[in-house]
Amino acid sequence: MMYFVRDAARVARGAALVGQHLAKLEVAASQVKWSKPLTPILSNRPAENESDPPFSDFPIRVEKPDTPDTENSQQEGTAVPLDSSAKSTPGHPESFQAPKPSDGAKADTASVVRNPDDFAPTGAGTATTPYEQPSRELLEAEKIAKGAKPPRERGVPSHPVTRAFHFGGLGLGLASGAAAAAMRRAMGGGGEGSGMLTEANIERLAGTLCRLRGAALKLGQMLSFNNAEVLPKEMQQLMDKVRHGADWMPAWQLKKTMEQELGPDWRQHVASFDETPFAAASIGQVHPAVLTDGRRVAVKVQYPGVATSIQSDLWSMKTLISYTGVAPPGLYLDKVIEVAREELLEECDYVREASNTKKFKTLLSAYPEYAVPAVVPQLSSERVLTTEWMPGVAVDEAAAKSTMSARERDRVGSRLLWLTLTELFTFRFMQTDPNWSNFLYDQRTGQLALIDFGACRTYDAPFADEYLRLVRACAEGISQRDAILHHSRNLSFLTGEEDDLMLDAHVNAAVLVGSPFAATKQPFDFGAQDIGKRVAADVSTMIQRRKTPPRKEIYSLHRRLNGCFQLASRVGARIQARDILLDFYEKHHWSGLSIEEFEQSKQQSESTPGVSN
Repeated sequence: MMYFVRDAARVARGAALVGQHLAKLEVAASQVKWSKPLTPILSNRPAENESDPPFSDFPIRVEKPDTPDTENSQQEGTAVPLDSSAKSTPGHPESFQAPKPSDGAKADTASVVRNPDDFAPTGAGTATTPYEQPSRELLEAEKIAKGAKPPRERGVPSHPVTRAFHFGGLGLGLASGAAAAAMRRAMGGGGEGSGMLTEANIERLAGTLCRLRGAALKLGQMLSFNNAEVLPKEMQQLMDKVRHGADWMPAWQLKKTMEQELGPDWRQHVASFDETPFAAASIGQVHPAVLTDGRRVAVKVQYPGVATSIQSDLWSMKTLISYTGVAPPGLYLDKVIEVAREELLEECDYVREASNTKKFKTLLSAYPEYAVPAVVPQLSSERVLTTEWMPGVAVDEAAAKSTMSARERDRVGSRLLWLTLTELFTFRFMQTDPNWSNFLYDQRTGQLALIDFGACRTYDAPFADEYLRLVRACAEGISQRDAILHHSRNLSFLTGEEDDLMLDAHVNAAVLVGSPFAATKQPFDFGAQDIGKRVAADVSTMIQRRKTPPRKEIYSLHRRLNGCFQLASRVGARIQARDILLDFYEKHHWSGLSIEEFEQSKQQSESTPGVSN
């Protein structure tokens, strides 16, 4: 009975908060002029000027070619046979060899831009059976098998006040579900775990997030990659559900969005357009289409109201997270919300994403192991982005089908890790969304196709320098405790005021995370690693005792690094990770500045009129 009284009191307080929330919304709704559209605040759009490197677009041809080869247009990609000259020990992956620029191109050049029409198959590495893109039905069946409910066609609530009412209804539903669970416990019905995160409430949360999409769903996905080890198991279950998809908008809403963005005659550029999306995510959905010249493209359409509702959605999510009590105080939820808001505003700007896509296509143009889609400018805008269709399936799904050899798994895993470190330490421009569906594997060519560049971040040279020093120290283990603490303080992980318990947990976690690069563990078997479970206790201690939240750069960086490790684990790759790290360390171009010196110089430049970095 004591537990019933305690849980009932919590439910009563929660219901009162939800009631206050709804009352405020009713007042806000009465003051809103519904006829006036809201304008999203878009920031940090990259400027395009004469100094930008040349980018390759995917223009629409005015006339069809005389003999269009539709079959080959769907199978772009350069075959990448394995290096037959590399020697390996039986039972072990061959020594790592960094990808080499093709045709004598330099790794850091921006002058080599591959045209999508040059991706004709060469025959090497061809599969024994004709290549086929998996059907939508097959992909959805696989998602359902993982625990996701079948996506539905449902209208997207587009106004901030309307969306807030949905959150209010969710709060009431959670309160009633928790009250019912508390009653069952009081009557001897048993039950373990959180009284708030019951199975019924998890379904309510997942259903609402998949219905609203946008910032709420994106925040849930971000938490699932960044802090999965410290979340309750019920919350992890919820994150797994929402990560596998969202409902899609109905045809009338899609038609309205397309005409608003591209004009009423946009269909004159396509021979066909599938109104049922191939994929639906947190911010938009993707439709397959065919241009009038026979080339296949992917059309990403943003959900209406997502950009204008970011602030209110995140506030509602913060209220719900605080109400359910699943976020420990040391998570610094306010900082997570702030970072999420900035990232979401950028991701909602498809003009910015088009620019990111072009930049990555240029940066990776010299490496035939990777492919990046070209942009179709005539069918792209601020809320619609059309790109070249990339063949292949998600890397983890390809590996799960058991048709990938052990040697190929090792090669793919090595290329994923090399790419991640290249983006951070060489390009200093990283795609930070680790969603496994953003990395496609083409069995026919062995190529890795990269898609979805909405979440990208630039890293300052001194930050990359210091982070590389930290990773190198972590790879050497506990013997480098002083160096780990020194670089951690330089990166603002620590303030210098932490107690010994916190410092011990920090160093232990750092050494564990750096263990794939340890000399005694090569090649590192990512398929057998359990770093997430082993580091959970130390992370919990750090969450409870740390004095400061991480730098903004760390949230996106660790999300990508964590995603890379998880994906290598799903592939089952054994990687010469230390060779890869040391290769970067030896060839790194050091800036010669500390983070503090760089930031002081930057502040002085910003405060001095007419001076810029």
